[in-house]
Amino acid sequence: MTKKEYIFRIEYEVDKKTGRVIATIPELNHVSSFGDTFAEAEANVKEVALCFGETLGREKSTNV
Repeated sequence: MTKKEYIFRIEYEVDKKTGRVIATIPELNHVSSFGDTFAEAEANVKEVALCFGETLGREKSTNV
């Protein structure tokens, strides 16, 4: 199995009430996550993106 690498844009927003950072990847159905810092939010949303990709891969292989 070959490993593919993708580059996606991450958008950041700071929640005015909590001060937490929200990171969103629009190209992946707007998956998002949050953290106390930009770095934490980015790490969290990257993990979500990996899970999203794994799920798509499983769905594709079962629909063949």
